Amino acid sequence: MAYTKVSLSLSEKDVAFLDGEALEGRFPTRSAAVQEAVRLLRESRLADAYAEAYGEWNDDADVTAWDATAADGIA
Repeated sequence: MAYTKVSLSLSEKDVAFLDGEALEGRFPTRSAAVQEAVRLLRESRLADAYAEAYGEWNDDADVTAWDATAADGIA
């Protein structure tokens, strides 16, 4: 995977937190900690999108028909 170098402005408290995570061995570098934070944010948004899509489907007038089809065990 290719990486692009960026500059971030963080509070001293946030930098200290990143340094602490690295010192405790959770991440090898600050960059690794930030990369994990971005990954978690991406996953969170994906989970929100799935929940929204499920909610739309569940509110659909055809939900009963879909439930009967899904319950037949053939997928």
